[in-house]
Amino acid sequence: MPNDEMNRRAGIVDDFERHEKRPDGQRLVTSLDSGLSILRDLFYGRMHFDVETMVGTDSMLMPLSEPKTQRATKIQIEIFQIVESVVLAEERRYVRDGQWYSDWLARFRLGEMAVKEKIVNEIATFRGMRPDGRRLAFMDVLMRVLPESRKAPLVLFQLVPLAIRIATAVAFQDVATAAEIRRQQKAILPAIADCPACRGDVLDNGELCDVCSNPMWAYKWLTAAD
Repeated sequence: MPNDEMNRRAGIVDDFERHEKRPDGQRLVTSLDSGLSILRDLFYGRMHFDVETMVGTDSMLMPLSEPKTQRATKIQIEIFQIVESVVLAEERRYVRDGQWYSDWLARFRLGEMAVKEKIVNEIATFRGMRPDGRRLAFMDVLMRVLPESRKAPLVLFQLVPLAIRIATAVAFQDVATAAEIRRQQKAILPAIADCPACRGDVLDNGELCDVCSNPMWAYKWLTAAD
């Protein structure tokens, strides 16, 4: 990790510990980073690479520049992850101040981009929505930046907000809430519990089931009920 990034990361940890008056900032930042990063990358893969492999490509939907499209899509995923994490943190009172946590997490996940007016406004807009409206608005955004996302299994978009909340609960060491939210996911997609390796249990942030790809299930699991 370059020195600049190490210093930035240390600053993020220090800010959290100082504001929240707790000594485990390094552990929490590492856990949250691992959990949200793996979800972001797997989610993008489900919408892009899995759709190309399982459904096929459509020349009308193919991006002009895949690197630019991937970057734009992942930024939108990060924005959504920030909001879902903040919502849970406020609900469960993980932090003293939800707005502070939102700003801190945006700086953590987006770096210098966090202060751009467009991103600040998008985060604020999402935070003002109810869960279903937020999810549908996010799907609309994804369809604009990554058109092939409309071909991904719809259940994926139901599972993602809950997966973000689980990653947040795990980072804050709230085992009971993580388990409760996983039960909600299993109610949406019962096949989750059929994996012979992980049985759909909550994994530690950064872990990945080799069989089903828990915490962001592989295509055949997402379409098990089709």
